[in-house]
Amino acid sequence: MTRFADDDFVIGVDGGGSKTEAVLLTRDGRVLGRGKSGAANHHQTGWEGVLVEVQWAVQRACEQARRQPEEATALTLALAGIGSQTEENTLARLARKNWPRLRLQIAHDAHAALIGGLGQRHGIALIAGTGMIAYGVGVDGQRARAGGRGYCLDTGGGYFLGVEAVRAVLHAYDGLGLPTQLTPLVLRTLNLSRPDELVAWLYAPERSVKMIAALAPLVLEVAATGDGVAAEIVARGSDALATAVQAVAGRLRWEDDIPIVLSGSLLTKNAFYRALAVQAMRVRLPHARFFLPAENAALGAARLAWEEMGVHLPRQQPEEIGQTAAPWASEEPNVLSRGLHRRKVRDIVALMHVEDKRAVNAVGAVLPQIAAAVEAIAERMAQGGRLIYVGAGTSGRLGVLDASECPPTFGVSPEQVVGVIAGGEAALRQAVEGAEDVAADGAQAMRDLGVAPLDTVVGIAASGQTPYVRGALAEARRRGALTVAVVCNLPSPVAEEAQHVIAPRVGPEIIAGSTRLKAGTAQKLVLNMLSTATMVRLGKVYDNLMVDVQPDNEKLRARARRILQQASGASAEEAAAALEASGWEVKVALVSLLAGVPIAAARQALQEAAGHIAAALAALETEEVRQP
Repeated sequence: MTRFADDDFVIGVDGGGSKTEAVLLTRDGRVLGRGKSGAANHHQTGWEGVLVEVQWAVQRACEQARRQPEEATALTLALAGIGSQTEENTLARLARKNWPRLRLQIAHDAHAALIGGLGQRHGIALIAGTGMIAYGVGVDGQRARAGGRGYCLDTGGGYFLGVEAVRAVLHAYDGLGLPTQLTPLVLRTLNLSRPDELVAWLYAPERSVKMIAALAPLVLEVAATGDGVAAEIVARGSDALATAVQAVAGRLRWEDDIPIVLSGSLLTKNAFYRALAVQAMRVRLPHARFFLPAENAALGAARLAWEEMGVHLPRQQPEEIGQTAAPWASEEPNVLSRGLHRRKVRDIVALMHVEDKRAVNAVGAVLPQIAAAVEAIAERMAQGGRLIYVGAGTSGRLGVLDASECPPTFGVSPEQVVGVIAGGEAALRQAVEGAEDVAADGAQAMRDLGVAPLDTVVGIAASGQTPYVRGALAEARRRGALTVAVVCNLPSPVAEEAQHVIAPRVGPEIIAGSTRLKAGTAQKLVLNMLSTATMVRLGKVYDNLMVDVQPDNEKLRARARRILQQASGASAEEAAAALEASGWEVKVALVSLLAGVPIAAARQALQEAAGHIAAALAALETEEVRQP
């Protein structure tokens, strides 16, 4: 093994979209010198520009230490924008021209941030500076990344926040968006008089990425005061950061005790944005642990250089942050709604709108799980099974609401889609305290309904904890029924009882614990999808028309006539006559008109096709071919 003197040193370089830093580090962990220069991302500056900035940073660090670069033992360049072997080779070729004697290592800046931040080789580094990247190394050495694709493509970094601020000010000026406190602050900061002057400012030849990213602190400042427009920008940014980390953790198959170090100026220097990002990550990764860097990425690069030489420096202990006493995410105070009672009504409703959008996005993240549940539900209902919703409080009311709307919309009997709420009908209008706390009552409700193997029981619980719902699912599963959990927190006892888990993790409510808000919104969206998509699969919809509508009043009879005209091209008189002849069965009348067959033949074809219009028409066409 090579022996090194106490004053031997290596050079570590970290370069990103705003700055480059070089550090000289001895074997025993002493920093001899530091040097800084401008951006060193080749997507912004070109390769020659990268080399110039790296040289400047190294030279300044060496001058401070009164040493020469050639005296170093090794050099590690950890730069942003290095995402392929070709890019590594290009950088290595340029570096060797300047430092041919040094042992050279090329690394990604996120890898150096991970090593410096955590002082260990495995974990996840989230960097948010000018751009952003989530980068992880698993305990088995596998690596994964998300983001880091350049300032134009990344969401959540300073450039993103800056551009969105300019866009928000211009949209407000043009009447395309809400008024925002960003307008006077941005104009004053840039010494502009009118919002439309921002266009010339943004596209000026001298405008740099760094100048645009410098607007990010303004967005965070205004968002923290309650401005709805700024709040939406930072919510999108922090959610994007959290989603990137979640993607990396998923690819590394990392679920428990995930160490995540937060790096980059937006996360290390701005407590508000850091708190938003940590909260968004905890919603998605409840077992994660969060740390501020023990050392920066330049020191991480230097550590990598020593490791390349076989020397492992003592680990520095990072500071853990972001611990919470809340039992699950929906109970946590929302960082964005701090000081809610002091805000203007306009800002309150704007923030509620921001949080509602987050609920929609949370549902979007679980669409594959919703689709899988629909396929399983439809398969059982096609054989005569029922769809049964079970919940308590808001969740129970939403289930009853969705169940009650299926008969008039899709022509199913009230016994086919059933809503069960803890506390019974009285709980539909007012809270029945304690009704949700007894698991045995939920189980008894399933026995009373005679739940059977062809049935599907959907347990709805925002917290994912409700004993009544858990008891109902456990009993339904014991009876062989399909079980589905719709929850907004994981891990969840309710989810443990279900074969299909749909978990739109919406995070903390604008009022802590008030899950009638965006958790309820997300649940309503999921139930809409479950019932509607299932009914489409069962043939209750033709094209995009509700052809099984029950025309029980004049409004619905008028709708039935319109549906028949739209689907068949018939006149109003022809549609009305067909409906009268069919006994106001829209599907029968439609098949009769489209296939040109008597009502009786249309009804028979539909029965044989299990109510599917397309299948009935295909069968009638085939029969016509056989019997010309």
